[in-house]
Amino acid sequence: MYRLLGVVITVALILMTRPAQAAPNVDNIAHRGGAGYGPENTIAACVLSGRQGANMCEFDVQQTKDLELVLIHDQTLNRTTNVEDVYPDRAPWRVSDFTLEEIRRLDAGSWFSSRYQGEGVPTLKQALDNMGGGGPGLLLEVKHSPINPGIDRRVATELQENRSLWVGKRLVLQAFDWKAVRALHRMLPEVPVVVIGKPGVGQLAELSGYAKGITLPHSGLTPDYIAKVHERGMRVYTSTANRRPLIRRLIAYGVDGIMTNRPDRVWAVKRRW
Repeated sequence: MYRLLGVVITVALILMTRPAQAAPNVDNIAHRGGAGYGPENTIAACVLSGRQGANMCEFDVQQTKDLELVLIHDQTLNRTTNVEDVYPDRAPWRVSDFTLEEIRRLDAGSWFSSRYQGEGVPTLKQALDNMGGGGPGLLLEVKHSPINPGIDRRVATELQENRSLWVGKRLVLQAFDWKAVRALHRMLPEVPVVVIGKPGVGQLAELSGYAKGITLPHSGLTPDYIAKVHERGMRVYTSTANRRPLIRRLIAYGVDGIMTNRPDRVWAVKRRW
């Protein structure tokens, strides 16, 4: 009898310490569109991630020589496209040195797998079209550098011109440049903006005046810090978690979103919570 009572008490304690109903509210964010199973920063990867349980795709936004907006992480094209074969004399192959028409000639899928041959570098408009067509929401990281002047204004203009594709859906903007994040908030007050970094607790009050959240690495992240961010009405996104034990730990900590290269694993952990 006493042994049975001990088992009952142990189970009760476990249930009491688990975060009730926390998991279903955690955003499953496919990092770079879902870089574990598809060519990063492509629509094909994001579509696959949606099938694997992602409710958002994280993409990096840069601008071309003719000031068009494309989705690519690096400032150069050679790691994730066949630019060296198509334009062998254009080193160092910076995104900002090519027009959109030139970039459209590139293959951004074959380096990952032959089944993605012909997958192109997408534009921001294509990502919005995919979301508007029922695809996952978007967490867009705006890349700032001296070779991307005016990119915030162009992102804002693109979003304003395509309001029908994102109104009522999950759309978030983020950047390392906190002043730019504030500017984006002023230009697009309807769109939540997030700062990338780990602000001190004393900075949270000011940030909460315009930012709806923080994106930061999972290393060193604690439940206490997350609670202090939540006290300011802000969300916590973390990157990049691919292992199931880590995913479970972050959910238990109370994060609001997990960036992952393998969204099926986040989905599996949430489903079994």
